[in-house]
Amino acid sequence: MTLLTIDKLDDDPDSLKILFKKYFQPLCHLSVHYLEDPDEAKGVVQEAYVKLWEIRHELNCDSNLRNFLFTLVKNNCLNLLRRKQILLMHHEKIRWLEMHYQYESLARMGDDYLEFNELKEKIDLAVHHLPEHCRHVFEMSRYDELKNREIAEKLGISQKTVEAHLTKALKILRNDLKDYLPAIATFTSIL
Repeated sequence: MTLLTIDKLDDDPDSLKILFKKYFQPLCHLSVHYLEDPDEAKGVVQEAYVKLWEIRHELNCDSNLRNFLFTLVKNNCLNLLRRKQILLMHHEKIRWLEMHYQYESLARMGDDYLEFNELKEKIDLAVHHLPEHCRHVFEMSRYDELKNREIAEKLGISQKTVEAHLTKALKILRNDLKDYLPAIATFTSIL
């Protein structure tokens, strides 16, 4: 079979359909390899075909469309991952600032409540003493703010198992921190 080139794409409108049918699945496979999300991967591939159509007149007539599409999809995936990383860093910075302001507020509250550092130490110690799997799931849920589905996918376990670990962790923490629950409930949303 001959290579599809830009000049054939311009001359024959069905060439885009042929190109789509021939490379859509391999391009999706490549995209899923980078993004690990089939829906996002399909979107990136579709955007590559749109981009090809939009700039087809600007490309060299002898351009290999297969190589062009694979390069375009790879670069778009990497760009998307970079944008996600930037958003994640921004989100983490905001979360840190929010926690910082909460800590400052608690530190200024006076003697009516436990010293914040003592409360934080008690919570950290209680979390540290959770069974390993419960602790890991709890931290992913509460500190990393992941949904149960996301935790299940990352750990390769069912959502029911995630829910069971969270339930167990919360039960243990409520018991271990029962003397501090009023202060914790006032200041944080951990439990």
